[in-house]
This record gives sequence, C-alpha cells and structure tokens, in this order.
Amino acid sequence: MARFSEHFQLGLSQHELDFVDVSNTFDTPVYVDPYAIEILDDVWAASASDNIRTFFTEVLAAIRDGDRVRAVGLMSHLTEPKETYLGVSRDNPQGRGVGPGQARQLIDAISGSKAYKSGLLSDLSEMALYVEGVDRDKISDLTTNIIRDLLVDYTQQQCELYSIEAQNYSGPASWDQRRRNWVARIVQLPYIDADPVLLVPKYIVRRSLSINSQAFYNKQLTDFLVSENIRANSALVQTVKGQPRVFKKDVREQHPKSKSYIAEMVIAHPELLAMYKEVAKTQRALVNFDDDDGAPTITAVCAQLAEAFRNIPPGPKAASEYHTLVLGSFTALFYPYLTQPRKEWQVSDGRKRIDVVFINSADTGFFAQRRTDAKVNANTVIVECKNYSKDISNEELDQLLGRFDDNRGKLGIITCRSIDDGKTLLKRCRDASSRSRGYIIVLTDADLVEMLLAKSRLEDERIEHLLHSKYLELLA
Repeated sequence: MARFSEHFQLGLSQHELDFVDVSNTFDTPVYVDPYAIEILDDVWAASASDNIRTFFTEVLAAIRDGDRVRAVGLMSHLTEPKETYLGVSRDNPQGRGVGPGQARQLIDAISGSKAYKSGLLSDLSEMALYVEGVDRDKISDLTTNIIRDLLVDYTQQQCELYSIEAQNYSGPASWDQRRRNWVARIVQLPYIDADPVLLVPKYIVRRSLSINSQAFYNKQLTDFLVSENIRANSALVQTVKGQPRVFKKDVREQHPKSKSYIAEMVIAHPELLAMYKEVAKTQRALVNFDDDDGAPTITAVCAQLAEAFRNIPPGPKAASEYHTLVLGSFTALFYPYLTQPRKEWQVSDGRKRIDVVFINSADTGFFAQRRTDAKVNANTVIVECKNYSKDISNEELDQLLGRFDDNRGKLGIITCRSIDDGKTLLKRCRDASSRSRGYIIVLTDADLVEMLLAKSRLEDERIEHLLHSKYLELLA
C-alpha cells in the first residue's frame, strides 16, 4: 500500500513533490490530459505537444491515404501504460490502453466519425468529443504512451533529485518524433519491489479531461439550444411567471447526446467549442490526487515547513537537509507556476553545476511576468541554496550570473539563512540588474517562513507581494 515517497523514504508530502505520488498496489484516479499540456507555455510542455501533434497527424494522414496497415500499426504500439498507476482499474492497476486487439476498432471509429469525414477532427484532445468509444481513460493512455520518452527523462531527473536508484527496463516502444515511428529501447526506471514506476508531473493530470463530451453537451450545447428555442419561440417555450422559459430536460429529450450530434453542432457553430476551450483553460492544476481524508492539506504542510526552518542548523553538515527543505518549500509555495525541479543541471559542457532548476510554467502572476519580459526571459528559474552562517559574497553572485543565458533566461533566486549587511548585498544585486547581467532575488529564512505562513492561511497575494517587492528593489 506504500506510495512512491514512502517506499523510498523521502519524508515528503504530495504538496512537496512535483510528481503524482503513486502506489503500485492501487490506481490514483487522475488522468493525463493532452489539452492541459497543449495550453501550457513552457519548454517541456511544448516538446510534449509536438510529440502528440506529430503522432496524431501521422495517424490521420495514414487514414486519408487509405494506408490501413500504417494506421493500425501506429495505434498497435499504444499498449497499456501500467507503470504510471493512474486511472481506475477494477482489480490490480493495469490501465486500459490501446493494444493490438483494439487498434483496428479505434481506427474504424475514427474514420467512421462525422468529425473525421468533415475534416473537423485534427486534435487528439478532441477525440473524446467526437469519436465513439473514446473517453478519459483511453485519451490518457494514448497521451501517456506518446510522451513516454519525455516521462522517462522526467522520472530519471526526479530520481537524481532524490538520490533514487534506477534500473534497466525493457518496456514498450517510444514515439520517435524525428522518425515518425515507434522505437524500442532499454531505459532506466525506479522500481517498487518488482514493479517499474513511470512518474508523471502533477500539473498535466486532471480528474476529468478538460475537453469532455458530457460537460460540453451539458453546458455549452444545452445552454445554446435553450437560447435558440427562446429566440425562435419554439414549441418548447413555456411561460413561467410571465417570462418565457425552456427547460433543459426538454431540450435534451429533443436532442439526445451523441458524438455525431456534437460534431454537427460544432461544424455549424464553431464558436461554441472555442468558448468551451477558453473556459477549460481556467481549470486549475490539481492539488489533491485521491480521496484519502488523512492526507495533509496544503495549509498544514506549509505551516510544518515554516516550523522546520528553525530545526536545521547552518553549515555544511546540514546542507543536504536544508536543500531538501528549500526544494519542498518551493514546490509547496509555487506549484503549478514553477515545475519539474532538476537538481544540479550540468551546463557549459558539465563545467558548472546548478543547485536546482525549475521550469517556469506560470501563466499569471510574478513568474509569468518575468518570462514575458524580454530583458529577463525567464524560461527557467535557477535556485541556489546556501546553508551559510555568513553573508552571500560576490563570488556566489557571480557564479549564478555566469549561469544565465538567452535560453534559460536571467532570473535566479539565492536562499540563505540570514543577512547581516543587507544594504551591501542589495547594491551588488542592483549593479548586476542595471547592467542587464541578470536579476537575482535573495530569500532568507525569514522571507521563506513569511511566505509559507501566508500560504498556510491561503493568503497567496502576500506571496506575490513579497516577490514583487524583492524584484522592484533590484530596479530602484
């Protein structure tokens, strides 16, 4: 029954981890959502989206060309992704992927759908809207298999981050975007007992798909049909307290849900799908991933983290413990804006090491503004953890400034225990920003504890305020 974090004795809650903390004995009821990946604006999601797009383009091209062997062959490699332990299974976790026996049926369903015949179908995330027999589990499994290579790399990065051993695994073939085909290879994955585990970033999963045929029918289509019937003064209109009314149940009886009908309505009224997708973009990344009432809340976790800073002494002996605490605190504070932490990323041909690099996935707020600012271009945020009992020196600042470039961006954060001469340190950081060398924010224990306590009270605006204040000090 142990989860990944428990098996490897990480001592971290789900809120301190970037990945879904799964167990190999039961499935976690969430799904990999291709639309959640598509709308993300970060380098990892862009690569994942490219994989999904090239695969589905190949499938549609094979169907259009009448190359049934090619189409079925592409789908036949989508075996069940049992290594993720996501979704819902009746017995042991095993997923519901598309195996060789189902590939032909799926190709028939796609090619026979009104959406394909009309040219409407072009996006994997919309298959659940238009293709019969395709729902959240199948879309999730398809997506997982297509981005398997990226998930393997992600899993290995997380293993490096937490010093977890990975072993050889000869699993399913991976989609090779360059070759436009499936390629088998041996990879390295962690194991729980005899079971390999493929970790999934929690910001790409949802409890239900963002593009959901039932939700689209219940909301956008039904509301539209109600309005249209009132406008046309149809036989469904009733007068209630002097006002014309159309009841949703009457509309649904007249126009029962089917995926062919959904396709017909989107062809006639494409604005309905556009509106639905805009609403779907606002669906937030998940915080909780199961129904375990005993799991600690984000507020409780942040309060505990704030207290933990008092228990770690400064100095090299506790550097690793401090590093882990800062990493967990950043994930608790800034998910889903900062994601996929990678420890000691090698840069400059391995000549330099970085403590932690986060991908900047923010679409709003402080970190999003730093990414869209041409001067900063913060595609990543580089974090250096210094468990010092002395002030940060020019050497540490220059070290971090030297790691900025046009691809990673020019935003870094140094964490340290305290600062004695804050004016001198701020002047050094201002000098760097004034010369456009980079922007370094220094966060002490007091700053991190203040933010964690704010998060424990669900006062996220205080966190934003502190970050903005620190940044504006660099520009003064």
